[in-house]
Amino acid sequence: MTHGVRLARPDELDALPAIEMAADQRFRATAYADLVAGYPTTELEDFVETQDRWGLWVAVDAGDRPVGFAHCKPVGRGTVYVAQLSVHPDHAGRGLGGRLLDRVAAFHGPRGVARLTLTTFRDIPWNAPYYARLGFREVPDLAREVFLKRQIDEQIRAGFPAASRVAMQRLL
Repeated sequence: MTHGVRLARPDELDALPAIEMAADQRFRATAYADLVAGYPTTELEDFVETQDRWGLWVAVDAGDRPVGFAHCKPVGRGTVYVAQLSVHPDHAGRGLGGRLLDRVAAFHGPRGVARLTLTTFRDIPWNAPYYARLGFREVPDLAREVFLKRQIDEQIRAGFPAASRVAMQRLL
């Protein structure tokens, strides 16, 4: 099956929460299952806002239907934050997450973005170790990163163990 990656269209936004929820099912087998289940999914309004600002990319199947997405937000000068990367489990393991991030980088890099950032689980194989394989590295000094530190602090307040969280960046 052939997959593509492109900007999301307004008529596709309603499909994205179901993809996010399906992708989150992988966490059922982790120590964080209850925390992830209780964490809110992305609001439709947030998808609308980022779609209007070139921040919402979809991986599509052969029928041009979304099966994954990268939800990105510009934060500060030269930085795009990957707020959510989700691929439906029926389409996982085909490199779609990496293709989404590569497309985001290819689009934003020539427009002055110097790095992609994200926060994730340090110890889950399809989180920090996966992102490391895609060129992301741990942010060396989180104390100097106001936005990322705020994201981590919010996640800790939501109940995620501090030791489980990591901020990462991919320089473009």
